[in-house]
Amino acid sequence: MTGESTTAGGLSSAITNAVEALPAVLAVVPPGPALAVLVENARRALDVPREGGAVVVRAVPGGVDVRVVVEVRASTSALDAVRAVRDVVVEVVAGATGVILVATTVRVVEIR
Repeated sequence: MTGESTTAGGLSSAITNAVEALPAVLAVVPPGPALAVLVENARRALDVPREGGAVVVRAVPGGVDVRVVVEVRASTSALDAVRAVRDVVVEVVAGATGVILVATTVRVVEIR
């Protein structure tokens, strides 16, 4: 990955913004301590960082590895949310890098 828009941080921000724009998604949950806190108190865990994005992007041999954790309403179909997130991640990565992702991990947390 080269160039500002295709750096891991730039790509993470682009994916975060695209995923947050999906109607089914309430928030993209950043990895690390905030995600661990989610187990105890989901509402406090949703402070998305201002620098970079909440999506983990790593360069790996042959492409990139993308990890996304999203929060959706309990009334939203989790399967529909996962598909929408997957599709937008694949679209953003392909547009920014030309790489077609073969695997995307999407975790959905239902908040009741």
